[in-house]
Amino acid sequence: MHRGEFIKKAVLIGASSWLAPYLAVAQSSAVIIKSIELLKWRENHFVVVTSADGVKGITLTNTRIDYLYGIFNGLVKPFFIGKDARQLDQLVDGVYRDERNYKFSGMPFWNCVGHIEVAIWDLLGKTENKPVHQLLGRQLHTQIPMYLSSLTRDNTAEDEVGKIKEKLALSGCKAVKIKVGGRMGTDRKAEQRSYKIVELLRTYSDTLTIYADANSSFDVNQGIAMGKFLEEHGVDVYEEPCPWEDFEANKKVAASLKKIKVAGGEQDTSYHRFEWYCNNNGLDILQPDTFYNGGILRTLAVGKLCAQHKKGFAPHSPKSDPLEAPFLHIASVSPALYGYQEFPLTAVGKKQPDWFGPHFEIKNGRLDVPAGPGLGMVYSDDIWKESKLISE
Repeated sequence: MHRGEFIKKAVLIGASSWLAPYLAVAQSSAVIIKSIELLKWRENHFVVVTSADGVKGITLTNTRIDYLYGIFNGLVKPFFIGKDARQLDQLVDGVYRDERNYKFSGMPFWNCVGHIEVAIWDLLGKTENKPVHQLLGRQLHTQIPMYLSSLTRDNTAEDEVGKIKEKLALSGCKAVKIKVGGRMGTDRKAEQRSYKIVELLRTYSDTLTIYADANSSFDVNQGIAMGKFLEEHGVDVYEEPCPWEDFEANKKVAASLKKIKVAGGEQDTSYHRFEWYCNNNGLDILQPDTFYNGGILRTLAVGKLCAQHKKGFAPHSPKSDPLEAPFLHIASVSPALYGYQEFPLTAVGKKQPDWFGPHFEIKNGRLDVPAGPGLGMVYSDDIWKESKLISE
């Protein structure tokens, strides 16, 4: 299969029902992309895609875009301008093959594509006055059960568990993800902290669902040893035990563990790599990041693989701001969605800023899928009055 054909094969041909309603909409009038702007406002960046009819599709960006202006403005943006947004599958296919863009393939390139693609979905939803999930297919979930994700490794085990217990009580969540190892390496101190957190959490609750994220901390033997300890304490998911690019090492860890599920893929951008994970039992759960991986269509392609191969699907999205919106639309239509999904522990009980709405507030451990047109986000007019155009 030609690399550029994967979206058509994985998402559009045959068994996919996710895009059927959208394809019916696509028979109406053309939605021509007139302009694409990368704007900076305070410490935030936004991508704004405007159609010839004046409809605007908007997404907040992740912080990676700060370092990617050249790729965004020089390689990716020009390809989409003047095109029909209804042909989004062909556009995402084509930008990769355009000129020599394929030589830039990887997270920096696909992250730029992903932001434009997500903004185009917002544009299409607003054009049709429908939420994005209605363009993707039958909604399976109106609420998504969440786990609280702790991102810190620099406090004591006792302090960490104290914070987790407090936030679980506030949110009503029944699951949590902790950090194990040291991130891209480990030492005795980091491992002892990891053991202690798990033991304290199990003492606190026999029923709490626990996920553990190693962030590529271990070699194969270390990864297996930590995995067996986690299994003994009823931990459900073990994320990225070995360096994320070493897919054979992660497969060896997964094959050595009997109960815990090994997850990964948040840094991956190759459909073929995700396909390898499925065909070779390299991972039990795949976690593509919607933006890193090039947008909603490419993420749904991975979700389709998961459904076909009976793997879990849990897109990476540790956000509590508008970056959470596209994930929720994807999750709402995904049959392979596994378990609880990620929400930052530090956001629970914290006042959210007033420049966007609606706010993502966990109620009884769940988030509502946005129901407004497009991604369902509304932004303050101050952003567009005060923002600076990034053109180079």
